[in-house]
Amino acid sequence: MNVDWLALLGVFGLGSVFTTIISSYLTSKKDAKNKLFDERKEAYIGLLEAWVRQENNDFDQQSHLDVGHWVLRSELVASSIVYKKLQTWKNSIPGSEVRISATESLKSSMRSDLTFK
Repeated sequence: MNVDWLALLGVFGLGSVFTTIISSYLTSKKDAKNKLFDERKEAYIGLLEAWVRQENNDFDQQSHLDVGHWVLRSELVASSIVYKKLQTWKNSIPGSEVRISATESLKSSMRSDLTFK
């Protein structure tokens, strides 16, 4: 079977072909953006919940591992701004003024990260 591509383009119309290609590209781009948003949301909420569990469990070993897990997941999907603030947070001493400030700054950046523009 020999296909005449010019005849097919004439039948379907060149505009239809371009519309289909552009539509497919925009849909895949939107899907990727939504997937990244969902991954960030899950990681950030997991980290915030791990912080609460850590405080409720008096900073026991299991809660440290739980927070570490969520910090790592957040690092994998975070924007560069949130990533840098996570590093500052990790390098601070729990309960210190630096940690408290870093926590507030980190939460603010996470909120910005989860805002569609």
